[in-house]
Amino acid sequence: MINSMETRTGGYTNGVANSADYLLKLNPQGDAIDCSIERLEGETDHAYVMRIEKVFESARVHNQKNLYQFNSLSLHPSEANKFTDAQMIEMAKEVYLRNGVKNSSNENRHYMFVVERNTKHHHVHAMIHLTDLETKKVNNKMIDYNPIIKKLELKYGLYNEHRKPKDEDEYKKTFKKELKTILDNALTASEFLMLANGAGFDIHHSAKDAYSMTKDGQTFKASDLAVSYKTLKAALGDDPEFAATLASLHTEKPGNDGFGSIGGDFHDEQSIITEKRIKKSNRVLDTRFDTPDGHDFFYKNSNNKAFKYDALLGKATFSTSNPVAIKAGLQKLTEKGKPQTLHLNGNDDFKRNAWLEFHMMKLDQKGYSLKGFKPTDEDKEKLEKMKLENSAFKKPIEENNIKALPTKKIPEKPTGAEVADGVKTVGMAAAGKVVDVAAGVLEGALNKLTDMSDGSATDQLAALNMMKDLIEESERKEEKKRKPVGIKLMPQ
Repeated sequence: MINSMETRTGGYTNGVANSADYLLKLNPQGDAIDCSIERLEGETDHAYVMRIEKVFESARVHNQKNLYQFNSLSLHPSEANKFTDAQMIEMAKEVYLRNGVKNSSNENRHYMFVVERNTKHHHVHAMIHLTDLETKKVNNKMIDYNPIIKKLELKYGLYNEHRKPKDEDEYKKTFKKELKTILDNALTASEFLMLANGAGFDIHHSAKDAYSMTKDGQTFKASDLAVSYKTLKAALGDDPEFAATLASLHTEKPGNDGFGSIGGDFHDEQSIITEKRIKKSNRVLDTRFDTPDGHDFFYKNSNNKAFKYDALLGKATFSTSNPVAIKAGLQKLTEKGKPQTLHLNGNDDFKRNAWLEFHMMKLDQKGYSLKGFKPTDEDKEKLEKMKLENSAFKKPIEENNIKALPTKKIPEKPTGAEVADGVKTVGMAAAGKVVDVAAGVLEGALNKLTDMSDGSATDQLAALNMMKDLIEESERKEEKKRKPVGIKLMPQ
């Protein structure tokens, strides 16, 4: 058997409702679920997990920091169908309740056990409240579970060969040899990933083309196993679908629940059953993900769920910390363009990726704000690096420091200047000289004539003729004002 466990504080950041919602994702029925808080008839998953959280929190005592344990007890694949759901939960109770709680041998505390058989290692998830309901004592101390599990393995005759320590280099050597064989039989980098996943390697997508792999509880970077995308590309050629395939095969690393949520202040009043989708062809949400109902979003062409959207709560709950899925979730939450505060909940990896995607999407510039994560200097440096690599954040380069001049728009109607040019030409032809007319005298007439013209040749000619008459009349007036200059001839 393999045990993994962690303590959680509860409250908004590590809420009981999120953990309980995660355990209900496969809709456990009958003996597959055992909870100290019984479910009411007709109660929805959301109402149930919120009530569980309320009960768990009400049992918190003064100054209690850690509220509950979130544990997992896994069987070996060879024992997949050896035990019933009830038997598996009984084993988990023996480990976590009867022996795992220090200085206690009773079950007088709140708990929730759920059997999951969706992986080769059938396992039991357990939520164990740390407070004894009678004594009000809090069990904050971690204990050594190995002796307890070893005793249980002997009692039930469980497989324990996998518990023997194995040198890391031995694992790496074995994995590299196995992956080399898979690589030799693959035609593309995407096909290599699918073949490796089929051979029992879990794929963990981190960013862009980077990933790591896990098998038999051992996790290595792809580069450590000589199967990085750079290596795959050199052997099999470029694969435009590689990143999408990585995202569709992504699973969380062992010991990392990998889920989190992003909730907003805005709650959608539409029914959670008849959510109306807003499609935009260029969004990751629509190009990389499918949804049958507008609520459950799966990686395209797969049964791997990425996140669930609750319209009434204005909240997206994720089963992964994959940046691509987080970006899609943010697009769903903000698609109606109502600026609001978004609240992060989940592990550090999830919140960090959500913070990065939030700023890469420029949501802060659109009126949105983000709470629940305090970035480190390293996080800020990473964001700046990502911005430098993204064309959307690059400033336009002005060639030779000269801004492009705006293109001159050709008006439909002749402007005052154009009419004046025509008048000038006509006047020169008629009088043989340039008549200097004050701009203030003609401005009103020019504007009026321009407005009268609809742009036709006839109207423009009529306007020019009228201007010619005005200029000639102005010339005559100016001539009358001039005094005659006498010329006296001197005798020679």
